[in-house]
Amino acid sequence: MNYSDQNFTPVTERDDKAVQDMKKFLGLEHFGWKFGAIMTLIAAVMMFLASIIMIISGAVVLANANTQQFGGMPAAANASILIMGITYMIISVTLIPETVICFIMIKKVEYYQSTLGTDISIARTRCTSVGMMVFCILFNTLAAIFFIINFVKTKNNAAEFDRIEAEQKGTL
Repeated sequence: MNYSDQNFTPVTERDDKAVQDMKKFLGLEHFGWKFGAIMTLIAAVMMFLASIIMIISGAVVLANANTQQFGGMPAAANASILIMGITYMIISVTLIPETVICFIMIKKVEYYQSTLGTDISIARTRCTSVGMMVFCILFNTLAAIFFIINFVKTKNNAAEFDRIEAEQKGTL
């Protein structure tokens, strides 16, 4: 290695930068999970309330379908509001597991952030997991963006993390 090279960084600074980058992107991923959890919860609640309103409106319209007040439209046309309300309710109920998963992932990311100072191998294993990347992509695209960036940075800084892990285990 040429020590006169301008790109040379002492080992401790490179190690520190690698850990700081991992910590930063774990923090951003934490934000992504929190934002996703809150937005999914709000969407589920709003869709559930809208579904209740549509179901009640649809039931009222169907009950009065033969009167002139509603134009005497066929029952199928009047039932569309009721069917839409039921569809919204099903969608809102299916958003609940995603919301729960997002809230659970907030705590898990906090755990990985807390292990950086004592055993970086735990967070490193998680940050280099392809399965975790697929999981993030399926359940929270915003968190997945930060996970993928952290994934690439962790893979690129493998030598630094090897040194840090050896230091933490006392084998260096």
